[in-house]
Amino acid sequence: MPDLAGAFPYTPNRALTMVENPVKRLHQFRNRIAHHEGIWHLPLEARRDDIQTVLGFIAPAAATWVADASRIDHVLARRP
Repeated sequence: MPDLAGAFPYTPNRALTMVENPVKRLHQFRNRIAHHEGIWHLPLEARRDDIQTVLGFIAPAAATWVADASRIDHVLARRP
């Protein structure tokens, strides 16, 4: 799959199934946010993990940098 390999070069075994599910969940999550729907009841830690996973498939060094610089854990710990 040359397209998958080009877009997500660090996906284990270049498997579409590894990329497909987290990308689908992030697409649904993005749509909820874009439509100003509530998200606090959603599994936000799981969406954070999806973001890190997909970013790791694209650029592992960037995924590490984002994880180190992110304030999301702090924000989630303070949510109502």
